[in-house]
Amino acid sequence: MGRVFRSQRLRYVHQHRWAYLLIAPAAVFLLAVVGYPIVETFRLSLYQSQASTATETFVGLTHYEAILTDQAFYDLLYRTGKWVLAGVLGKTLLGLLIAVALNADVRGQKFFRTAFLIPWGIPYAISAVVFRWIEHPQYGALNAALLKLGVIEQGVGILGNPDTALLGVVVADIWIGTPFMAIIILAGLQSIPVELYEAASIDGADRYQQFRYITLPQLKGVLFIATLLSTIWTFVSFDVIWTMTRGGPLNATTTLVIQIYQVGLENGAMGRGAAYSVIGFFVLLMFALVYIRVYAGDDL
Repeated sequence: MGRVFRSQRLRYVHQHRWAYLLIAPAAVFLLAVVGYPIVETFRLSLYQSQASTATETFVGLTHYEAILTDQAFYDLLYRTGKWVLAGVLGKTLLGLLIAVALNADVRGQKFFRTAFLIPWGIPYAISAVVFRWIEHPQYGALNAALLKLGVIEQGVGILGNPDTALLGVVVADIWIGTPFMAIIILAGLQSIPVELYEAASIDGADRYQQFRYITLPQLKGVLFIATLLSTIWTFVSFDVIWTMTRGGPLNATTTLVIQIYQVGLENGAMGRGAAYSVIGFFVLLMFALVYIRVYAGDDL
């Protein structure tokens, strides 16, 4: 039996040898630019390494033990969770509303679809600088509007207050990421057969019932994939937070990615920073496993 199996496997490889040869360069390239950095990060996390002296001392799992037994790490994960949850939820809800509006047969439909892509096309750092000025306590447009409406009596330092800084950064992230969600959801809306709505209308279903029982179920797969991608991208987002607050004030906007940069590159503790990176890798891996499990289980 084993001989037959080996014979069949060799025959299969022989028949598809040209296919393997054609994909070999891409596989080697991926191993070089993706695989090697991952393996090197794992290796580096086992060493006490200082960027200034370029020396390494093997310490095993010491970094992981120090991180996982520190309450500050769990506070960091909690902040990261709030950042990801608020950002993804805001982008999904706004994206859904915009997609439904853009899917309607209105005048200037093509113009509005193009206009909503502009925030996504602007570099994240530039958008972050714009929002930092919008939320400036003295010169910002937001405070000027609130003062004019009589909501506040003096300028509020949104990014300078630990209680509101994360909210100020999340707003910028939502503005940047919403166009992607809107376009993906719009594509899903356009794939829904019109006949379903016509049949529901004949049966007496109003717009809300059509949205609840036709639109949302039909968008289930699209929403799942879009929110998963948005979750991963928001989790690893660095540009917006670093440009607006650099993780401050008082670490109020420090997420896991910001922590990795500060520990590994700013402080030069490469080994400890690599350990944070490995932990982040496993957190994202759990997201991927959940994605595969749900996707395969529900046949989205």
